[in-house]
Amino acid sequence: MKKFSKFLLSLIVVTGLMLPMSAQAYMIEQDPIQFSYHPGYASNEIIVLHEAGNPSNVGADSLDREVSFMKRNWQNAYVSYFVGSGGRVKQLAPNGYYQYGAGATGNSKAYAQIELARTNNAEIFKKDYAAYVNLTRGLAKQAGFTFDLDDGTPYGIKTHEWITNNWWGDHTDPYGYLAQWGVSKARLAQDLMVGLPEDGSETTVKPNKPNTPKYKVGQHIRFATIYNTPDDPNEKHIKADQKWTQVGTITQKLNGRKNLYKVENSGKLLGYVNDGDIVEIWNPNQLNTPSKPQESNLVAMNGTFTTNQSLPVSPDATVMSEALAWYDPCESMEYDGYVMANGYAWVSYVDYGGTRRYVAVGPDDGRIDTTWGRGFFN
Repeated sequence: MKKFSKFLLSLIVVTGLMLPMSAQAYMIEQDPIQFSYHPGYASNEIIVLHEAGNPSNVGADSLDREVSFMKRNWQNAYVSYFVGSGGRVKQLAPNGYYQYGAGATGNSKAYAQIELARTNNAEIFKKDYAAYVNLTRGLAKQAGFTFDLDDGTPYGIKTHEWITNNWWGDHTDPYGYLAQWGVSKARLAQDLMVGLPEDGSETTVKPNKPNTPKYKVGQHIRFATIYNTPDDPNEKHIKADQKWTQVGTITQKLNGRKNLYKVENSGKLLGYVNDGDIVEIWNPNQLNTPSKPQESNLVAMNGTFTTNQSLPVSPDATVMSEALAWYDPCESMEYDGYVMANGYAWVSYVDYGGTRRYVAVGPDDGRIDTTWGRGFFN
């Protein structure tokens, strides 16, 4: 693998945001992140290919929306380039900056990282894909890399999937999204070798047939991940254990969205899920029998817990039970013990009818700063 010396690459970084790519037809829009501190420099050994992974953002302005979110949240994740919305290219950071997109090892080595915004329009995708390929080739020329994709060396053009398979992580992009348009791994590798016309005229797409919704309004489901709002980008995808329950009812199939559903439990909004977030259909009439009364595991401790959000009252310390009632934000409850069960910390008390009740007050993570209020060891 041919490589520039680190000295030459450092000159590329220092000389400015962008060296001209006169051989390419695409134009690079400068839309720099306003860094509050310098993120440092990478060793310039690879280029990492990503895709945004956000099926909720596929409109004509998907590129601008993705970039806007990334610029506001760059401390959590950012890359140097974003492609989308008909072959537009935006540069957010200089080549060679340490970026936050591919784990510690990948970030430390990345000369550039490129995200591809999604679309549901074949003609837009053709131009996006052509710009994505040609931008990668142009950057590879700058860095002195060959056009080989995901080869056996730790240098050159790598996908996020390669990073996962060889260094760290669980991402497999961009292959899943590209496959939706009929672009295989072999096709991407070939196109990187030869380049493509920017107008997309040589990009042949065979989009998969639109998915028919797998789930229906009224079905009870268990989910593994969820969005808080229907417009959240992929970076806002959260694990189900950050919610008070992992089961709910589909109350709406959102129009114009690819299999995006609104999920509620006992009339309270939990969030929004795609097909891939749902683990199984859940039958609330066939609950698992809780492991022998949680009361036997009850740790005696008296206290008063004040909530900072709505929390449900449960008949047991399982996440499968329907809420019996709710505590509103800033409402307090007195308890006489607690149970650590099923991934949560539950405070417990006996209600006026003499029945023991349970309220999950936070994840069972050994921390007191992640509870949903105050009064449980904090």
